[in-house]
Amino acid sequence: MFLDQLNIVLRDKALPLDVAEKYLNLYIGEADWKNHISKLWTNLENKNKNFDISKEDIKRAISCTILLPTMEKTNIPDPVHLILFWCPTWNQYKERDWFSLFLDVVKKDLLIQTNQKELLSIGIIDPIDYSPLTRQSFNWLYTSAEHNKDINEKNKDIVIKKMQNLVRIYGGAVISNIFQNHKYVIDKVFNWRSAYFFEREIYNVYNFDQIKKIKKTEIEKLNPKYVKTLQLIS
Repeated sequence: MFLDQLNIVLRDKALPLDVAEKYLNLYIGEADWKNHISKLWTNLENKNKNFDISKEDIKRAISCTILLPTMEKTNIPDPVHLILFWCPTWNQYKERDWFSLFLDVVKKDLLIQTNQKELLSIGIIDPIDYSPLTRQSFNWLYTSAEHNKDINEKNKDIVIKKMQNLVRIYGGAVISNIFQNHKYVIDKVFNWRSAYFFEREIYNVYNFDQIKKIKKTEIEKLNPKYVKTLQLIS
């Protein structure tokens, strides 16, 4: 379970390969990251001749790779994996504690994923086409992905599924409010290949209690036959 892996990252100050791969795919793009990380590890081992130093260096390099495009507006190269090898050569590379910055990202993601369970337990509008709010929310999300050229024939089905899941978790009101009343947030979404970056922006507008209140109010106004209740195991 990915939540368990995120907890390991925070508890052990470690960066498991599966976690690194997931974040690199989210932030940078699809690539054979495990193979490229292995090559970078070999380079660092040959340079450092010290396992512990190389272990810290690989965490720093991966964290820098993940965060540099969002923090410094660095262009992602083609092929995308080149940024992994470029980061350690950047002249400002050692000016920041990149792994600590990455841990801050993980802390927020862990909170968001934990909160998802409670939001799902409030109820799910199904089908999402039933309610104008949920239907419009999905349309806005999908159109944003199209507009930013983050959707293609290869990833279309996956993107649709992730956008639908986001609407099921948050309902239509929260997402619609972002698009209608907090449009500045839309420009901050780094990419739309998944719902990940938009979901993070939700928490920059609302706290969790506000999100729950908005969703509960929306659910209470709907015909109960279109609301599913999940029994979640903690």
